[in-house]
Amino acid sequence: MRVLFLLILLLFTVSSFGQTKSINVYFLYGSKPAKGFERIEKKRFGGINGGHVSIGVDKEIIGFGPVGKFHIFPKKNQWHSGFRTESLASFMNDTVGDKYTVITIPVTNDQYKKLKDIHNGYCSAPPYDYAFMGMRCAAASYDVLSQIGLLKTKKKTGIVTRYFYPRRLRHKMLREAKEKGYKVHQQPGYKSRKWERD
Repeated sequence: MRVLFLLILLLFTVSSFGQTKSINVYFLYGSKPAKGFERIEKKRFGGINGGHVSIGVDKEIIGFGPVGKFHIFPKKNQWHSGFRTESLASFMNDTVGDKYTVITIPVTNDQYKKLKDIHNGYCSAPPYDYAFMGMRCAAASYDVLSQIGLLKTKKKTGIVTRYFYPRRLRHKMLREAKEKGYKVHQQPGYKSRKWERD
C-alpha cells in the first residue's frame, strides 16, 4: 500500500513529459490515545490540536520546528528554530498509522525555482524564532506559500494569530483544492488513536 502511494505521489509531483511541476503540502493530524489504548499509545505534543504542516518539493519534505530549548514567546537574539529536510521515503516510514492529508498543487517553473531557493536559504538560516506564541509550522508554511504567490501575502502577526493551529490552514487549503481542482490524498490513522477531525 505504501509503495503504491509513493508511486502516486511521484506521478503527481512531476506531470507527464515534464511540462509542468507541482508541490505537495503535507498535513499530519493531531491526536491522542483512544479510549482503552492509553497504555499502548503514547501522548504526543499538541494532542488533538497538534499536528504538523510541511511542504514537499520533488522527493524532499521541509518543515519548520523548534531546535533546542522551546520558547513560549519569540526571542529577538536567541532563535531556537530550524527548517528541516526529510526524504519522502523517510516520511512514509515515519507516518505509518498516522492520519494525514496531502494536497498536490501545480506550480509554474518560476514558482518552483523560487520555492527551492526559499527552502535552501531557510534551511541554512531560519528567518524567525520558533515559539508557542509566535511562528510555528502552520504559520511558517503559510509564509513560504505566500512568497511564491499561492496564498495572499500577510503580515507575520496576522499569520500567527490566524494560523495558530494547522487545522485552519488545512481547511483553507482543502477549500482551495476543491475550487481549483487540486489532487488530494488522505490517509486515515490507526483506530488506536483519536484523531482531529476536519
